[in-house]
Amino acid sequence: MQRNRHWSRRIRWGRLLVLLALLLWVSTSWPTYQPPGRPELRLRLNYLERVIQEGAAPATALGKLTAQNPEWGLFTLSFTTYGLANLAARQPDLRAEAAATIGRAIQVALTDPIRQPFAESPPALPGSVLYLGHLNLMLGYHRQLVPNSPYRDLHDSLSAALATRYRQATSGNLPSYPNLRWLPDNTVALASLALHSRLTGSTYAAAGPRWVARARREWLDSSTGLLVSMVDTTGRPREEPRGSHLGWSIWFLGQVDSTFARQQYAQYQQHHSTNLGVLRLYREFASRYGTEAGNVDSGPLILGYGIPATAFAFADAVALRDYRNAGRLRRVISLGSRDIREGDELRYGVRLVSLDVNPLSEALLLWADVPGQP
Repeated sequence: MQRNRHWSRRIRWGRLLVLLALLLWVSTSWPTYQPPGRPELRLRLNYLERVIQEGAAPATALGKLTAQNPEWGLFTLSFTTYGLANLAARQPDLRAEAAATIGRAIQVALTDPIRQPFAESPPALPGSVLYLGHLNLMLGYHRQLVPNSPYRDLHDSLSAALATRYRQATSGNLPSYPNLRWLPDNTVALASLALHSRLTGSTYAAAGPRWVARARREWLDSSTGLLVSMVDTTGRPREEPRGSHLGWSIWFLGQVDSTFARQQYAQYQQHHSTNLGVLRLYREFASRYGTEAGNVDSGPLILGYGIPATAFAFADAVALRDYRNAGRLRRVISLGSRDIREGDELRYGVRLVSLDVNPLSEALLLWADVPGQP
């Protein structure tokens, strides 16, 4: 009899623990994500605005980052711009500040330290779609805040040039570097043309639907339905889908074709992610689980999971209002980051992995944290 009571007590405790675990899982899996509050954003903006104001000379934070990788300097300027544009749309009292900072970011993007690594024949603007796409989208967001922007003529001429190049491109994609046509970089340029059309009534946005139609026919991986990463000069796929590229592309495609962006988001989640209930992790490659150093795009891979693949998926989840998934992904970022508070500035460092890419990481997090355009 005593043994029966003992087992009965164990069963009751076991049921209670299961119930508590279930409640914990439900509570932490619920769509609880909220954008950061104003006090935190103020400190983060203080940091990024100071970095941009200092410019990209060799001794500055942006100059040192650009020396590590020229793309990182450009991306710091561009993704800060996108984050500020999102904030200004939600908080109109920030419009003047956002416009001033974006204007300064454009000035810095046009300086030699940022421009020259992409230029084949200085002092002309580079032909790289990587550089031109981000610059044109920055110009568009400044014009959105300042209709009489001093950059409007450059915005018009650059948009016209990009639209013409897309009409003439045999591969359907413009090169980021000679003979290297990355689809993610092209999605930025296409988003910039869509924004130009929304602001001015131009016809340049038509490049986007043409690109998506061809992507559906030729650039989707047969096993996953996801966008390949690169094409050759004729438009034939050259590299399989990659998480760091997909997460990036989905956000910008949301401004070109929201239906296609949502389909890619669902496929990306299905084939590249693992749902752990309270967390979700994204892999760089659909069926690879190895631990390796990775490359400049993927970062180090731990059991196949990558920081950029997960971080860009977070930006997509926030922009597409998938707040349950956004909550899971934000927890991953919170677990992998640490606060660095200096005076009236706040930035984040990376835990566990030696990866110091500030101010780029802060620019990306600002952009990802605030619901955007798609």
